Amino acid sequence: MREIRRIIPLLMLVILALSVMGAGCIGEKAKNIPSETPSAESKVQTTGAPRLVEIVDSVGRHVEVPARVDRVLAIGCTLREVVYLLRNEAPEKVVGIELREAAEVRKENGKWPAGLDLPYIAAYPELRKKPVIRSGKTLNLEMIVELKPDVIFAGPWNIDEADEIQQKTGIPVVIVYVGSVGTKEQLEKYYESLRLMGRILGKENRAEELINTMNSYLADLDGRTKDIPDKKKPTVYIAGRAYYGTHGVLGTDPHWPPFEWVHAKNVASGVDDESKGINVDKEALVQWNPDVIFVSAVSLPFVLSDIENDPAYGPLKEKPLYSVMPYCWFAYNKEVGIVDAYFVGKILYPEEFADIDMDKKAEEIFVEFLGEQGRDAYRILKERFHAFEKITPGDGE
Repeated sequence: MREIRRIIPLLMLVILALSVMGAGCIGEKAKNIPSETPSAESKVQTTGAPRLVEIVDSVGRHVEVPARVDRVLAIGCTLREVVYLLRNEAPEKVVGIELREAAEVRKENGKWPAGLDLPYIAAYPELRKKPVIRSGKTLNLEMIVELKPDVIFAGPWNIDEADEIQQKTGIPVVIVYVGSVGTKEQLEKYYESLRLMGRILGKENRAEELINTMNSYLADLDGRTKDIPDKKKPTVYIAGRAYYGTHGVLGTDPHWPPFEWVHAKNVASGVDDESKGINVDKEALVQWNPDVIFVSAVSLPFVLSDIENDPAYGPLKEKPLYSVMPYCWFAYNKEVGIVDAYFVGKILYPEEFADIDMDKKAEEIFVEFLGEQGRDAYRILKERFHAFEKITPGDGE
């Protein structure tokens, strides 16, 4: 009996000790088992991986991108919009560029742009020092992996190719619309992409600011010109509109935005329903016989050569010609399109635009899109292109 009495306390101590140890194990396990299913964010915080968010790009692809983006790659002419959104942060966050953005001089007799031909590069020339990841259609996937961008923006890109780039590099590829904005539908599509890019880059407010800025200028242009009677409007034509390089006098745009925004009577407007680069028939142009011809400055030598050397264009030799900055030059320079519209307005409707000083207005617009560096960019481009001048046949190179 005495033995049993001695054993019972010992057994109780052992049981108590085991209970305490067991409670400790259960407590540790409880720390690793959440009471409810964790959110995606809490899962990521546990593992230390970057938080991802799902977006739908401009062609309907569902893509997961990091919630925070610090390193950006922009291909297919999307760097322009990245700079619009980031402005002076762009040189730090952009990790690579395309060959034409880096080029020192124009290639093939001026057919392709050089870096400083482009407003966003003229504003931030340090971007030209970035690694070149694309030349023509050749994309250096190995270099892209080495540069470790958080996201790749792609312009007019084939869906299968975008998926392939994403699969081979492990980096999300987001297709966006950065094309022409000559119709209402194109403009709205562009605004959607600006908002998407702003969201991804953490620049939602800047995207809305850009959209409001564009709408403000377009409203001003519309207000100055919408009530001008058609009989007081001269017919107009844009010659040498660049697409896939420079063009002669037949290269044009049926809905060139600067014409659309000032309600100009574009003689080629019936050729297509969208703003795009096209070549029209020589006979059609001669028959249209526009009153005023505007010429994209990058194509000026080729346009003048056509008019001077082809007898069929005889009637055009007597028409006033004016040079404008290239709205389409390695895709679409939206600030240039707006500046060109004010110049077109001053030429066609001098009374309605009498208060506009072209240089001051152009600098203001460039600053709105590119930051303070835009002021110098405008001056560089105006001198480089000899833009906003009246041209006399015989001045061609």
